[in-house]
Parts: sequence; structure tokens; C-alpha cells
Amino acid sequence: MKGKILMAVLLSAAMQATAQVAIVEESTTQVDCYSSTNAVVHYKEVTTILNEHGADLANFVCWCSKHDKLNNFKGVATDATGRILRKFKEGELKQTEYSQYLAIDDYKMFLEYTPPVYPITITYEWTMESHDNLIEFPRFCPQSDYDVSVKKATYRLTAPKEMTIRHALLNIDKTPTMSADGRTLTLELENLPALKYEPYSRPLRERIPMAYFAPEDFTYYGKKGCFKSWQDYGKWEYSLINGRETLPEDIKQEIHQMTDHLTTDREKVEALYKHLEKTTRYVAVLLGIGGLQPAPAASVCKSGFGDCKGLSNYMRAMLKEVGIASNYTTISTTNRRLLKDFASVGQMNHVILQVPLKGDTLWLECTNPQLPLGFVHEDIAGHDAIEVSEAGGRLVTLPVYPDTTNLMRSTIHIEVEDKGAANVTLQQETRNGQYENRIALLHMDEKERQKVLQRIVRVPQAEIGKIDIREEGAAITLDAEVKSQKYASVTGQRLFVPVCPIHRGYSAPNAIADRKENVWVEEGYVDEDDITIAIPEGYEVEAMPKSFEIDKPFGTFSFMVVPGENSIMVTNRLVMKSGQYDKSQYPDLIDFIKTISNAYGQKVVLKKKGF
Repeated sequence: MKGKILMAVLLSAAMQATAQVAIVEESTTQVDCYSSTNAVVHYKEVTTILNEHGADLANFVCWCSKHDKLNNFKGVATDATGRILRKFKEGELKQTEYSQYLAIDDYKMFLEYTPPVYPITITYEWTMESHDNLIEFPRFCPQSDYDVSVKKATYRLTAPKEMTIRHALLNIDKTPTMSADGRTLTLELENLPALKYEPYSRPLRERIPMAYFAPEDFTYYGKKGCFKSWQDYGKWEYSLINGRETLPEDIKQEIHQMTDHLTTDREKVEALYKHLEKTTRYVAVLLGIGGLQPAPAASVCKSGFGDCKGLSNYMRAMLKEVGIASNYTTISTTNRRLLKDFASVGQMNHVILQVPLKGDTLWLECTNPQLPLGFVHEDIAGHDAIEVSEAGGRLVTLPVYPDTTNLMRSTIHIEVEDKGAANVTLQQETRNGQYENRIALLHMDEKERQKVLQRIVRVPQAEIGKIDIREEGAAITLDAEVKSQKYASVTGQRLFVPVCPIHRGYSAPNAIADRKENVWVEEGYVDEDDITIAIPEGYEVEAMPKSFEIDKPFGTFSFMVVPGENSIMVTNRLVMKSGQYDKSQYPDLIDFIKTISNAYGQKVVLKKKGF
């Protein structure tokens, strides 16, 4: 079962039970842009927190850097009668410390406050001064979480008349208004209802109102640019990487020694990808324009570390040396879709490398070359991206693995003893999307693996024996032996034997009376189980579950139980189909999942012969 889907199911009950937690009374963002290199932003946030579920909204946090300075911070907390409970001053703010794994200008200023009563109203006001980095303006996003309504939110942007401002709106049906002098753009929203979490729906970031604003022409750390389109964006990005692929002569020779004897481009890519894994490690580098510009390939080669930009550019340089073209590609690990008519750097947070081989395009995750060559992990699969080249930017969409290839196949043998104990042997193969859920096992010690295995094979009083893990491409095979002292329940002369020792976390979310969102199954997958239950000597089958099959638009499930002379064969096959379905089908989906859960939880009844 896919990890993200399981997490959504487990969270759904708690999320659905939560009532509205807060009201944003006022959210104001006032941007005063004085030039292409200088702006001041004034913020005011007034939030009434209704109960403890919204307690985190009482905290304050903002990101700063050498070019984004926080000042004029103040705050106040009042109770329902307006009585002041606490005043906050700038001196109370704390600053995050630097990490050995980061080389960044950014730091976080924050304040943590635990409300003593509810409801409570928190007001924060602060100012940010920015210079030399105005490639875009702050986003407008007044509704940041589920169960939070908004009374009034205002975004006001004042800029020089000659400055052209671009904007894009998501989930907003109002148009920003321009002042008579052509300098001030204003967007106001009122009475936004709280959004409720709904299982199997789009992510929150695709549902909330959001607006982007950016200057068409900009100066970023002294480097001028113009974003009228994604093609323009790509030309500017290319200017940041062009000329930074030069490698030292000794490294060039080493690269040729590794690859010249290989006969295909794919073999050469794989050899260099493995070299990247052995000789580099990830360290975030976000210093100045380095937040968008990669470190030179020679520097990454010498130091042995880099971020997604630097490592991708270094891999690009090595491939170029052996005559293989590749494209530096920017992408978001959170936004599936990019705004097609609004180019901006803020929509992306990651860089990968595209290698267009003949008959096959490889996507290389250079920050984690331990992944199989070309493996498209779940944080980028199906996401829009911008392919960067000298010709400019081109919007592309990464592939997704077909549902039926995201496979988990389990072969289980259960030897039941007459006292209810059992020896369970498991061989489990996971591929593609489901392989990703098992990658962590490869890097765990024995104790950590045993803990994970106890969550995979959920049996009472589990004693973990042998564990063996093998990786081949985007597939992991797990072999394990588990002993349970109380696998079967004993009642008189009967044994009640669970038919399936895995999938115990498979449960259905609650029903929703007035669902707003269509059903969205993000990732499809296949779970196949072949389970053999050995009948202990002196016992026979008294009762067993009935076989059945279900076929729905969003999935199919078959459950087969076949008795033999000395054993019982149980076969499960679940196919979950990715896609979007009408919200009217949600009750049907719940019933489908409940039926599967019930099937996994059934038991075979064995009784002693002669009774």
C-alpha cells in the first residue's frame, strides 16, 4: 500500500473531527516598491484563535537574509473582552542558528507563544526591507490552513509608474484594481469560508486563494532580467549556468578513463552517475545570487559537495565532456502544476537534470544519486518543470509510472501450531512507486530494520528472525522470518487463524455529508498477496471466508480462499487506479476500502478432528 495514501487515511478521521480553529480578522500586505532594487513591505495579521487546535497560529515566524531585514516588529494578545494579556516586542524574537549542512544567507526570526485562554486574538505587525533581490514580490496567501476562515484580506502594491507589474491569480474570482495614477494595484478578499479537510482530495495549496506578483523587468543581485514568458525565464536561467561547466584537465582525463571503453551513451551516463554518488554529497548553498546560480562545476568537483543546482550542473559538465547533451531543469517538489502564463522563480524549489538519449529521456536526481539511474521519485513524478537551454525555457511534464508497475508482491507462508503460535516467512518485492517506501531499509542497522518489520508484519508478540534485503534497479526484495506466540486465537478445540498478517493499517476514512471536492487518487498501485496457511496436524477446516471480486472505476479487488489437503491458499489482488472521480463516488470508495479492510482482517476456523 502506498505510503502517502496510508497517511491520508490515518489522518482523515482526526482532520474531519476538527471544527473551525481560527478566524483571520484582518490580513494586510502593503508593498512599497521604490525602484527595481528597493522595496519595503508592511504586514499586519489579526487572528482570533478559537481553540487549542489552532494554537500554532499564535506563533510568529518570518524568513530574513542579508538583503531582507526585519524591523518595527510588535504584537499583542487579547482575550474575548479585549483585555490585553501580553505584549510582544522585537527583542523577544529568536533567530535560527546555522547548520553544518547549510551554507545560506537566509535565517528565520520567530516567536513561540502558547495561548493561556481561548478564544484569543493575536495581532502581529512588522516591516521587511528588501534590496537587490526584487525578482518577485511577496505572495498573497491569507488562508494558510484548513479550518481557518478570513474576514478581510488586502494586498496593496505601489510601484513606479514605469514599472510593469505582472500578476497571476489562483482560486480568486476578483481582479486587482489599479489606482487613477497607475501606481497602486489593490486586491481585496472578504468572507472566505474555512476549508475542510477531505480525504482523497487535492492538496490544500491547490484549493486556497493565492496571488503572485512580480515586476516584468528586474535586477537580481546586479543581474538584469525580464520575465514575459517561460522562454524568457529559461534564457535568464541559462545565463546563470553558462560557462560554469568547465572542468579541470585531470578530471577530464579521469572521466574519459571511466567512459571511453563503454559502447552506449546510457552506459556512460550510468558510470558518471555512480561517480557522482561516490565523490559528492549534498549541502545546501543559498548565498546571494547562489540561491539561483549553481556553483561552478570545478568547485563542486574540488570540494565534493553541492546543492541541487551545483550537483546537477556538475553532472551536466561531466556529460558534456563525453559528448552527451543534457538540460538543467528547474522543478517544484510541492507544486504539481506551474502557471503556464506566469513565469517566476518562486514556483520552483529544486533542480534536476534531463538527459534526452535516443529513444529514452532520463531524469537524474543528482542530490540523491543512490536512487537508480533515471528513477522518477514521488516528489517530482508528474510535475511540471522548465527545461533550460540556450534557446530559453520550455515547459515539460515529468512522467509517472503506470499504476500497475507500482507493485508490492508478497509471498507468505504461515506454519500454525496447535497452541496458536506460528512461524511466518515473508518474501516481499516492491517496485517503482512502492519501492520508494522501502528505500530507507537499505540504510538501516539491524535494530531499526526489526522495528520497521514489526510494522509490516503485524502479529502479536512478534520475534523477528532473519532479515535479508536486496536491491536491483527500482526494486527491493525483502526476506524475513517472524515468530509469533499468539498468532491464532485458541477457543476450546478451535483455532481462529488470521488469513493475512500484513495490511493491518488499511482502513477507510469517515463519510462526509456535504463533500465539496472531487475524489482524487494521486498514485495508483498494485498489492498482490499469495498466502499459504499450513494446517497443523490433527486439525481440519471448519469455516473459512468466501471468495469474492469487486470492480469499481477507481479500483479492483479479488479475494480468493482455496482449501487444500494440508493447507489453505489465500490470494489477494488490489489494483488502485490513479485519477480524478466525481465527488458522488466518494461513498462508493469508502465502501470499497471497508470491504478490502474487512477481507484482510478475516479468519479461518480450524477445529480438532473428532470434535
